[in-house]
Amino acid sequence: MHLERIELQPGTVTEMPIPEGFRMAGWVYILSNEYMPGIYKIGMTTTSPDIRAKELSSATGVPTPFKIEAAFHCDDPANSERGVHDDLSDCRINESREFFKDDLEELVGICEQHTQANTKSSVQSLASEYDVISFESLNSLNLPALYEAVGIEVFGDNLAIAERLIRIGASYVKSNLMNKGCALVLSENKAFCVEGEEHRFIREAEEHQEAYYQQLEAAGIYGPNKPVDI
Repeated sequence: MHLERIELQPGTVTEMPIPEGFRMAGWVYILSNEYMPGIYKIGMTTTSPDIRAKELSSATGVPTPFKIEAAFHCDDPANSERGVHDDLSDCRINESREFFKDDLEELVGICEQHTQANTKSSVQSLASEYDVISFESLNSLNLPALYEAVGIEVFGDNLAIAERLIRIGASYVKSNLMNKGCALVLSENKAFCVEGEEHRFIREAEEHQEAYYQQLEAAGIYGPNKPVDI
């Protein structure tokens, strides 16, 4: 099994949302209830935060439905949940319950440390942290079929060849994208160059400063010499 042929998209993308319906292995979530102010339930699910919130809200002991305050993509939700709970052990109300009393912003920050991404993140913000981002998935990989599909004839160990090709590809991505503050984003058989949010902020600030100096020079304020940044 292999993915379809990919189309390289021209130019650099500065804004992109995470595709609707994208999922990893599961999520860590933060829920609140209006009758429990300042107290939040933090757990994990492999179905969806929405479904889990509805399940918990249907319990007879819950006065009003739970509200999803935040959710986070995880490649190992059980391990992520364990890490979050360990860090918040001092805020835990009951050792046998997943309820914590703390500032919501603080809870979100702890969850982000133990998960792969906030579901509210943009792709450009992820591009500041990750070099390659894929919204595609594959259950298995048949290397001989893949080599045939991409039109190359190989001789030797398939795994060794695959590793070398990955290293060559990584070198290309690094020299052509990563060094320019961009990430390679794979989605729906397309490859995008997405500029990281932090890199974009710095680039635009530098461009704004350069334009300002050019205006001063054009006005003759500094004569032939431009100010030197110290």
